[in-house]
Amino acid sequence: MAKRARTYFLTAYVEYLLDQGIRSEEDYVGVASRYLRFLLARSGPLDVEAFLEAATDSRAYRARLKRSLRKFYTFARERLHVTVSPDLL
Repeated sequence: MAKRARTYFLTAYVEYLLDQGIRSEEDYVGVASRYLRFLLARSGPLDVEAFLEAATDSRAYRARLKRSLRKFYTFARERLHVTVSPDLL
């Protein structure tokens, strides 16, 4: 999988749907979004730690990832109303 597809997978998914001739991509993206919110709500500190370990060995990059994830979880809590564990990060 190309780096762009890995990094921007929702954008890549919409492009894939359009390439498949699907013009009601909102329905498909809506389902994917609900599923991702479900997974996000189920994730816990061990999942976050496993992600960080899999992503890097660099302390500096790990710190940057943690900051980004903290912001993402704040977004999920505030805008998506996803209940997340307060001790995730």
